[in-house]
Amino acid sequence: MSSTQNETSQANSAAILKLIIFSLIGIVFFFVPFSIGGKSTILLDHMVGFGRDVFPHQVEIYALLMILAGGIYPFISGGWQANKTQKVLSILKLLGVVTALMSFFSIGPSLLFEKDMLPFLFSKLVVPISLIVPLGAIFWHFYWGMAYWNFSVCCCSQ
Repeated sequence: MSSTQNETSQANSAAILKLIIFSLIGIVFFFVPFSIGGKSTILLDHMVGFGRDVFPHQVEIYALLMILAGGIYPFISGGWQANKTQKVLSILKLLGVVTALMSFFSIGPSLLFEKDMLPFLFSKLVVPISLIVPLGAIFWHFYWGMAYWNFSVCCCSQ
């Protein structure tokens, strides 16, 4: 075997090993339930729960900042002017910003602050999603991006 073939073989072996390791990390975080503290769920959900338990107020502030950023960005970038659809969506985003501010600061009609309205939506829907999306993106990258990128390098380099 020539040295070039040996180097290629070693590179392929390393790529396959990376494929397996990164895929396993992603699979474990997305699909394998673990029991921690009497709750059986996937590790990603445990991470979100940990963040909400240890930093409850900071997580709400983070969620509010993400909503503010998403609502204001189209107007800063000028993307709201692209077409009618973007104009409508940008206005709806501003309504979301107003609603989030109302929920966070408990300002507005009492009807909106019944236990199954804004407080429920913000604490049980908005906050967990604001954590699970970026954390999920990291581990999805392990599961899909790193693993299959290494696989394509291994298979396509020959």
